[in-house]
Amino acid sequence: MVPRELPAAIAHFAGRAEELTALDMSLDRVSGNGSAGVIAMAAIGGMAGVGKTAVALHWAHRIAARFPDGQLYAGLRGFSPSGDPVPTARVVRGFLDALGVAPQAVPADADAQAGLYRSVLAGRRMLVVLDNARDAAQVRPLLPGSADCLVVVTSRGQLTGLAATEGARLLTLGLRSRGNTRSLRRMSMGLGFR
Repeated sequence: MVPRELPAAIAHFAGRAEELTALDMSLDRVSGNGSAGVIAMAAIGGMAGVGKTAVALHWAHRIAARFPDGQLYAGLRGFSPSGDPVPTARVVRGFLDALGVAPQAVPADADAQAGLYRSVLAGRRMLVVLDNARDAAQVRPLLPGSADCLVVVTSRGQLTGLAATEGARLLTLGLRSRGNTRSLRRMSMGLGFR
């Protein structure tokens, strides 16, 4: 089973060319182009509403073909006003289901499930998108152990711990430039939005 879990990207994405180019550099570390056993990871940070998820999903769809074994996605609700963050054990279990692991083959212990998840991903070229993470502790159990995978994380926090210990490439999104905002406004007005 090849999971294709990415939500749809926004229809009228404009701007962010510099940020997308910076994210492209994360691809250099996938599948033997970087250090053996080092996870390729991009962590996109910024304040609420700045477009972290839009950038992550736009880029993920743009590069998805480079990951023929599939794409996994989890909304972690790290800063959701409507509830607590999603427990990592629930995300791991969902990923195992998406990867076609039979329910009877899934161990009861959460650490064993995380180990099985890493084992299933070993040798596969997978893209894993973890949206709206609360902190590095919520992300770490969801990281593959394979250098053939790429992980994209979004968070209101900067996730510097992932950069320090896992080598994540950090990208901080700021507000859009005035030119990009005007371009996006013209696009939306042309479609009848105000």
